[in-house]
Amino acid sequence: MPETKALLMTYWVIAPLEIALLRTFVLLAETGSVTAVARRIGRTQPAISQQLRRLEEAAGRPLFEGDLRHPSLTAQGLRLLERARQVLHLHDQAQAELRASEVAGRVRLGCPDLYAAFMLPATLRSFRRSHPAVEVMVHCALTRALVAEISAGRLDLALTTGMPGVEPGVGVGTLLRRERLVWMGRPEGSAWRRRPLPLAMLPEGNLYRDHALAALQAAGIPWSITCQSESIAGLQAMALADAAVTVLGESVQVPELAAAAEEHGLPGLPQVALVLWVRQPGADAAVDRLAEHIAEALRHDRTVAASGS
Repeated sequence: MPETKALLMTYWVIAPLEIALLRTFVLLAETGSVTAVARRIGRTQPAISQQLRRLEEAAGRPLFEGDLRHPSLTAQGLRLLERARQVLHLHDQAQAELRASEVAGRVRLGCPDLYAAFMLPATLRSFRRSHPAVEVMVHCALTRALVAEISAGRLDLALTTGMPGVEPGVGVGTLLRRERLVWMGRPEGSAWRRRPLPLAMLPEGNLYRDHALAALQAAGIPWSITCQSESIAGLQAMALADAAVTVLGESVQVPELAAAAEEHGLPGLPQVALVLWVRQPGADAAVDRLAEHIAEALRHDRTVAASGS
């Protein structure tokens, strides 16, 4: 009995790490700005700062170095960040499963073939488990075509690459993350060294292609497009055959291919934005749930493996 009493006393003395505080903490770690967090969740900056102070009090140790104007996590803060993401994922998953029986319908999702192959398989699989009554129809096309489709009402959601001046005339877009582009090829191959550099590229109008060609032009490296394909399978096949070098996001992992730049004399590439467009937020519960599910998965999962490889 004394041991039980001591355990109960300990339980009540330890302050709980509230879900709302953990969510604010993770958002600040990801955005690096109290202002951005306040805008995201619709609260004032002083309210956000107060939440973070409450979390530090509950944790019983400092989570940030210095002040919150330029937030930098302490060692304890970094450990909490990893656990907080796990807790929020489980919390949101539990909520989704509890609400799943209430949601049914059909959602039309558009995305480039590249994202369908590398980013969405696990996400759609977990969504189907939690929302079995929702049918998801996936339409693959390049970003410009997807923007036109969602504007015309033929898509409910579109996962796209952010491109200047390329936005649908309706809906709301959410920046999920930014990802650096990398050159990909066989690490032991010779395609890297050939000149002109053989390239496997998506068609004209694709931002990956535009950035790659601009970087090569600026570096004075001659190039030749030996494969042009809207399908990632074609690009991947050429790179695996050491017939060309291609460009993918740095989070993508393809067996037998590796990212490289300086060691092969190739220029660095910029980041691109991953944007999720919802045509009519709040109009359809099934659409909103899938949008939430994709956003939650892709904001945090920065390592994706090739589907079917």
